[in-house]
Amino acid sequence: MTRILIVAALAVVSSVAKAQPMTVTLSEWSVRLGRDTVKAGSVTFRVKNAGTMSHGLYVRGEGVDKGSQGIGPGQEASLTVTVKPGTYEVFCPMADLSHKAAGMARKLVVTPGDKPAAPKTPAA
Repeated sequence: MTRILIVAALAVVSSVAKAQPMTVTLSEWSVRLGRDTVKAGSVTFRVKNAGTMSHGLYVRGEGVDKGSQGIGPGQEASLTVTVKPGTYEVFCPMADLSHKAAGMARKLVVTPGDKPAAPKTPAA
């Protein structure tokens, strides 16, 4: 049983280590993404609250429905999700979504990941 838990823990650490980093800055009433497009796979949102009140980060779309805890002013947090191609909504879920309604929302487009290279055909 212990071996199974160790293997599972290593798998989680490995998937987080391979995640694409995405910087996010939250402030009154703005969500700034480091970029608006990522490749399918694991993404770690590194979130900084540059505002004067608590904010959070939520990602929704294509089977993902996951968010961070509240992040206090000047604090940082991270959120790792696995995304597939499509369009996602990234927003602040605080205050019964009033932060989102005030403009704290962005779209994130996820493109297909790298495809394996086609095998080379031998020269004739």
